[in-house]
Amino acid sequence: LSSYDVRVLYHEQRSKPSEAVMSEPALELRGERFRTFPLMPEHGPALWRLLEASADYSELVLGRMPTPADANAVFMAGPEDGTEPGDKILLGIMSTNQSTDASLHLSGVLDAFRNYPDPSAWYIGLLLFSPEERVHGLGRDVVEALADTARASGARELQLNVVEQNVKAHRFWQACGFTEVRRWRARFGERDSVFIRMRRAL
Repeated sequence: LSSYDVRVLYHEQRSKPSEAVMSEPALELRGERFRTFPLMPEHGPALWRLLEASADYSELVLGRMPTPADANAVFMAGPEDGTEPGDKILLGIMSTNQSTDASLHLSGVLDAFRNYPDPSAWYIGLLLFSPEERVHGLGRDVVEALADTARASGARELQLNVVEQNVKAHRFWQACGFTEVRRWRARFGERDSVFIRMRRAL
């Protein structure tokens, strides 16, 4: 498993996507091999197909298979369980030869948050790619593009959580320049996990 994940997809279900997703100024990232676009509720079917194709991630982190409700949870999720969405940046990721049409294939998804856990930081809640895209190096490209954008906006660091059992994701974040801050144990979904907080100075 090599999905670049930092947050599980299980959150309390609500009746509609968070208004924060709809009201924040649009932010887009671009690289030579990818582009992003704001992920909106109408892209829900494409997001669900991505989660379904990435069932190995859900099994590893949550201890269960993904469900369609998980796609809706991504739109509503805050940076960590129990927190509000705040300055949420939810982006669909496409390789450069793909359309942003919701009926087509998402290469990945990025869920990030400005000014969390404090005004000097941006937080990466989720970075997930479809299995066929994980070997193409897009993850590193997206992280560097986000780091450049955060730095230009005045942020001094990026933060994230990764679960200990996702060894490949942990190694990925280390390769991207993130270092460990602390660890704690918590139950999430249907399994107990050790969470690792990581940071990268900008």
